[in-house]
Amino acid sequence: MKGVNFTTCMLAIYLFFSVAHAQSPLSIAPYAFENILDTVVFRVSYRLTYVSDTSRANHKKTQELELLLGKRYEQFRVDTEGYDKAYSTPKGSGLNISGDGLAASVFILDRTSGRRQAFIKGIAPSVLSYIETATQPKWEIGLETQNILGYTCQKAVTQYLGRRYMAWFTTEIPVSSGPWKLGGLPGLILKVWDSKHEYEFEATLIEYKPKSSTMIKSIKGRYVTTSRRQVNETLGRIHKDLLQAYEMILGFRPQVVGSNASVISIPYNPIELE
Repeated sequence: MKGVNFTTCMLAIYLFFSVAHAQSPLSIAPYAFENILDTVVFRVSYRLTYVSDTSRANHKKTQELELLLGKRYEQFRVDTEGYDKAYSTPKGSGLNISGDGLAASVFILDRTSGRRQAFIKGIAPSVLSYIETATQPKWEIGLETQNILGYTCQKAVTQYLGRRYMAWFTTEIPVSSGPWKLGGLPGLILKVWDSKHEYEFEATLIEYKPKSSTMIKSIKGRYVTTSRRQVNETLGRIHKDLLQAYEMILGFRPQVVGSNASVISIPYNPIELE
C-alpha cells in the first residue's frame, strides 16, 4: 500500500516520538487484573528518575512506581490510582499511560518457586510476556549507614544485567526485595541507583497492610509468551527503525510524504544492558 496520507503518517510518528523513550514506544492502555494471588502485607512507593536519551544526560524524567509485597508473591508496577480496575483509566492520564520508563511493565514474582513473569505492553497490539528464574544479584555489603524514611540502612554494591548498582537497604524490614528486579539483600532496598545515574529508585512511602492496593492479582486478558532476550531485541529494533515497527503493526511500511528518510529512529536507553 503506497501514498499514506501525510497528516495521518506525521501524527503517527509524532505519537511515537512523544511516548517512545525507555521501555515502550507506544502509548498504552492500563492493564486489567483478575485472579487474586496474594494479600499485600507491605506496599512501597518508589520514585524512578531515569535518562531516556544518553546524549541529554541532564534531561531526566520521573515516574511513580509501587512494590506490593505479599506472603508469597510480589508485584512491581506503575503506581496510579485506579490502575488495577479494568473499567477505569488512571487519574490524569487521559486515555493512556505513557510507555516511558517502566510504565509499560508489570513484574510478578513467586518467591516460593523463584519464578518471575514480566508483562510488557506497547510493542504490538498484544501484550508480550516472558518467564524467567529470578536470579539474585551478588551484593558486596559495606559498613556505611544512612537513615531513609526513619529506617537505618546499609550500603551495598553489585553488577547486574549490564549496570553497576549502589543500594541502601534496611534489615528493619527483613524482606529480601526491592524495586524492579533488584533484591537478594537481607532487607528491603529503599534506595538504589546505577553508577551512571541513568536509573535511580528511591522509596517515598512504606505502608504496612495498606488500605488501598490490598491484593496482588494476575494479569487479565491474552498475551504472547516469548523470552526476555527476544523482548529486549524487539524493543531495540523498534527504537532503531520506527517505520519498520509500523510495518509490523499495520502490515505495510508508511511513506513520509515530503521526506527522503527511509529510517526514523529515537533514543533508547534500556535499564537492561545484557
